[in-house]
Parts: sequence; structure tokens; C-alpha cells
Amino acid sequence: MTLFAPADRRVPAAAVPVFAALAGSVSVFAPGTNAAHIAYLTGFTVVVACAWLGLRHISGPSLGAYRLITAALTVWLVGDILYDLLDRFAGPLGDVTPSDLLWLSGYPFLVAGMVKLVRLRAPGRLREGLLDAAAMTTVVAWLFWQFLILPAVEEQTLSLPVIVGALYPFGDVMFFAATAILVFAPGSTRGPARYLVTALVLTLIGDISISLLPVVFPDLSRSGQADRFDGLLLLANSLLAAAVVHRDAARVAVPDNKTDQRLHPARVVFLGIALVVLPTVSGVHAFSTVASRVSLFISIALLTTLILVRFVSVVREQERIRSALAHQAEHDPLTGLSNRAALRAQVELELFRATGFGPVVFYLDLDGFKQVNDGYGHAAGDEILVEFARRLAATIRPGDTAARLGGDEFVVLATEVVDEAGARAFADRLRSLAEQPVRWHDETLHFGVSVGLAACGPTDRPSADALLGAADTEMYAEKVAHRRSRAHAG
Repeated sequence: MTLFAPADRRVPAAAVPVFAALAGSVSVFAPGTNAAHIAYLTGFTVVVACAWLGLRHISGPSLGAYRLITAALTVWLVGDILYDLLDRFAGPLGDVTPSDLLWLSGYPFLVAGMVKLVRLRAPGRLREGLLDAAAMTTVVAWLFWQFLILPAVEEQTLSLPVIVGALYPFGDVMFFAATAILVFAPGSTRGPARYLVTALVLTLIGDISISLLPVVFPDLSRSGQADRFDGLLLLANSLLAAAVVHRDAARVAVPDNKTDQRLHPARVVFLGIALVVLPTVSGVHAFSTVASRVSLFISIALLTTLILVRFVSVVREQERIRSALAHQAEHDPLTGLSNRAALRAQVELELFRATGFGPVVFYLDLDGFKQVNDGYGHAAGDEILVEFARRLAATIRPGDTAARLGGDEFVVLATEVVDEAGARAFADRLRSLAEQPVRWHDETLHFGVSVGLAACGPTDRPSADALLGAADTEMYAEKVAHRRSRAHAG
């Protein structure tokens, strides 16, 4: 198996973690030996080199994110090499070394790269994912503070080693936040995204294990057994590099336009855990210091705020969706006028409270619309429909209803017409809406309108169907008359 490929070929993504697993296995089976140390550094160097080679095949906005991830791997490798050189030529090192600065700087590089990827693939849709990630991160941060950082600070005087030691758990919290954001954000978690998630999880497990080992098993820590976790961390770093060299690396940042917004069960589980952990721990653990009590209060307040904001966000989104669906159910999507179902319901309502001549139904059909469609295309026809609907909406009175039944057929329901003369006058106003042509690009589109009407008062047993049918019949008679008139004129 050849890891380094020619410039025009990619390093196989799966080959990177396989190689790292082989190199890291020496640390697992022979921890603390020179062979394990050499295998680890060699494996890590090859992994970082693969990541830099993979960057050459990535283009577009995702390149910057992958550069940050590769930079994190690089500074970690440089930190390892620097520590090895200092230990070899400067003798035994203290609790804090220059390598700590490099190791700690890798955390923000990696998290910045992950956040950039997520922002690229889910632009404008990160609110819910960020809130869920923040809720879980709040709990994890409090657990690290309460059981790792605070005990170390309270048992020792404040010093540089104590501060640096506290920064590593903080970096792990950043790791967890990056993982949660990637998992909770919209988009697929397959391909390179799966490598990234697995790498972050393994790194988090390895770092936590290394931090807890001296506390839980001090004898194992003193015997160098913690070096076994070097293989796990090497595998995690190789998965990050594998994501960079993956053939679909750039697709992780492609915006996900899928309309599927179903809530993943994992989010429910994680949020449930977040809600349960703090009260459970506070019930079984005694908080004897002021710092521990203050941290618990702040964490509960922050978590409650995040959950409330998330709840309000969900409620408002549901209200928006219901409003949009209700509007779609009652309105024509092209013109925004009422549709057939909404019109019928309004006619039935007006008939129920009718007392005189009205209400009056005006049935309108555009003349010459088919010729415009055939001569200029459907886009021109749609322009006429939209413009005529705008004129119609501007002409009717506040209590009236304008609707589009489909095609070039419109209906106006007038509620304040008191006699036939008023109805005929209103029909003339509707006919005048087609007097001005419609400008479309460089063309002038001419059309007309035929109008038929039917009133409730003169109609025997008025109903919505009866009024619409009568008005349609009268409109069709007028349209036939227009055709004959044009034929005689021609």
C-alpha cells in the first residue's frame, strides 16, 4: 500500500487511518518504549503530510476550513517533535513546556475549521443546531469544571502548571462543542463528515482518559500505561487527515437544501441528558465550596436560558409554518388572490347573511390570453395574470373578494352592490382594467376581458354553484359576442 501518490492522484482516505492504526498499535502493545515513540512520531508525520497533500485537491470556500484543520494537526505534530527534542537535549522537563503552547493552540484551529465547514453547508440555518450544541456543551463544561478543574485548583496554589492543566479540559469542551455543532447542524454526516465526527469523539475520549487516569489509577499513570492512549490519539488525528484527503471533502461544505426538517432522535436524547444531569448531580453530590455552588447556579441559569430560547424558536417556527400553510390553502400561488375553495366559502358566508340584491358574483375571463401565450410564451402570459390581479385587487372595495379560479378565469364577489344598475356599472369598471396593455421586456401585450354577473336577489334558490354558473354563462355569451364582433371587423 502506497500512501504518497503522484500529484495527480489522491491519497486513499481509508488508507490514512489504517496506516495510523498500524503505527499506533506499537504504543498499545509496547507503551513507553523507543519503538513505540518512533512509530508514533513517524505515523503522525505521515498523517500530517497526507493532509497537506489532500489540500491540493480541494478548491472553493471549504479550502479555508480544511487549512485550519490541517494547521491544528501540524501544530500538534510540531509540539510533539519539540517536546522530544527538548527532552533529549535539555534533560528532564518540568510540568510546563513550550510544547504546551503548541498543543493548546491546536484546539481553536480545529474548532474554527469545523465551525467554518458547518456555516458553509447550512447558511442561515444554524440557530437550532447551535442552541442544542450550546445546551450540551454547558453541561459538559460544568462537569469538567466541577470534577477536573476545580478540585485541582482548590488543592494547589494558583500557578502556571495549574493554569495550563486547566486549559486542557477547556480544550476538550471546545472539542465537544465542535462535535455537537457538526452533528446537530443540517446536512449529511456521511463520507468525510463521518470521519470528522469520529475523530472528534475519539480525541475527546482519549483526552478525558489521559486526564482521569492519574486520578483514578495513579499506579498505572506512574508506570507509563497512559502512553497506550497515544495510539488512540494518533488514530483520531488520522481520521481528521482522512477527511481532508477524502474525494468528497469539498462536498461537506455544500449547502444542504433538503426540506426534510425532522428532529433526529439523537437530539432529543442529548437534550434530555442535558436537562437531567445538573439536577441529578446536585441531588447526590455535596457542594461545600462557594465556587462549586456559584458554578452550579450559573450553569443551571445558562442551560435554562438556552432551553427557553430553543423552545421559543420552535414555537415561532411552527407558527410561521402554520401561517404559510394556511395562506397556501386559501390563495393562488401565482397572483396571491383567493383560490376556488376560499371563494366558495366566502360566497356561502355572504349568502347566509344576504338581505337584498347582493351579493353579486362577477365572472371574468381574459380575451386574447391564449394568443399571448402562444406568441410570447407562458412567462408573458404569467406577467399578464399577475398584472391583471394587481389591478383587480386595487379596484375592489375592502369588503369584496377577488379570486383566481385557474388559467385566465377570475371572480369578484361584491357585497355592497344594491341594484342592477350598480352591478352593471361595476362590471364596466372591471372591463376597463384591460384597457391599458402590459409591458413585458420590449413587447407591448394587449388583452381584453369578458365579464358576466349574477346577483343573489334575482336568482331562484341562490347558492355558490348557482351564482358562479349563472355568471359564467353570461360571461361566455359576452366572449362569443366579442369574437363575432372581431370577426365582422376583420
